[in-house]
Amino acid sequence: MAVNLASKFAKKTSDLMVLSAKTSGIVNQNWDWDGVNAINVYTLSDPTINDYVANGANRYGNPSEVQDTKQTFTLSRDRSFSVTIDNLNLQDTMMVRQPGKYLAQVIKNKMVPEIDTYRIGVLFAAGATNGSRDDIVADAATTSSNAWSNFTAINADISDHEAPESGRVALMTAQYYNFLLLSGFVLASNAGQSKNESGDLGTVDGVKVVVVPSGRMPSNNDLIITHPSVLVAPEKLRDYTIHKNPPGINGYQIDYRHRYDAFVDTNRLNATGFHMTA
Repeated sequence: MAVNLASKFAKKTSDLMVLSAKTSGIVNQNWDWDGVNAINVYTLSDPTINDYVANGANRYGNPSEVQDTKQTFTLSRDRSFSVTIDNLNLQDTMMVRQPGKYLAQVIKNKMVPEIDTYRIGVLFAAGATNGSRDDIVADAATTSSNAWSNFTAINADISDHEAPESGRVALMTAQYYNFLLLSGFVLASNAGQSKNESGDLGTVDGVKVVVVPSGRMPSNNDLIITHPSVLVAPEKLRDYTIHKNPPGINGYQIDYRHRYDAFVDTNRLNATGFHMTA
C-alpha cells in the first residue's frame, strides 16, 4: 500500500527579497514639468573681469550682452504593466492573490530596482563616459590597500572643482564597503562603531555612504561620489487602477503607468567622481 504524506498550504506568499530604493538621496526635484514633457534650463555666462580704468570712456570695460547656454530635458520613460486576477484563481488559492498587495509587490520588486539602475546609468553616462570624471584615479581592482586612498582622492578632486562640500553621497558596492572596513577607517570612526546598533553606515571623509547592489551599478564601477544637485529625477506620472469586474473579466485587472526620467545638469558634472575596477 502507498503512504500518502500530508501537506499544508500556506495562505502567505513568498515574496522576492529586493532592497528599497538607493538613489533617493542623490537626486533633486528642482524643476517643474507640470503641463509639459520637456523643459529648457538656461545658464547665464559670466563676463570677463577687467581692471577699472580711471579715465576715458568705458572705464568699467567694453559692455557686452549677457550670453547664455541652454539644456533641454525631455521625458522619455513611460513604463506600464497590466495583469488580471480571475475570481476562480483568487478563491481557489486560499485568497493569496490580493490585488493591492500584488501591486505593492511589483513596485518593490520591479520598478524600484529599474529606476535606481536607470538613474545611476544616466549619471554614469554623463559623468564617466562623456565627462571623463572616471579618470581621477587609475582604473584598478579595489583592495583594502587602495579603497580609502581612492575614495579620498576622488573626494578631494571634487572639492578642488569647488563643488558643494555638504550633502555629498557615495554610492558603493558592498564589496567596496567591505574593503573600507578592512582598511580600518570606518571601524575607527564614530559612525562605524555605532553601525551595528543603528544600521546607519555613517559618513566617510564627510560623505554619506549608501551601499548599492552591484546589479544596479554600471559594469566595472564600484564607487560613485556625487551631490544631489547634479541629477534631477522627475516622476511626472505614477498612476494605477484596480478594476473590479471590468468588461470581459470576472475578477480584477490591475493597470499601472509610471512616467519618469533622469537628467544631469552638465554645469555640475565636477561634483561627481567614479572609480572603475577595469
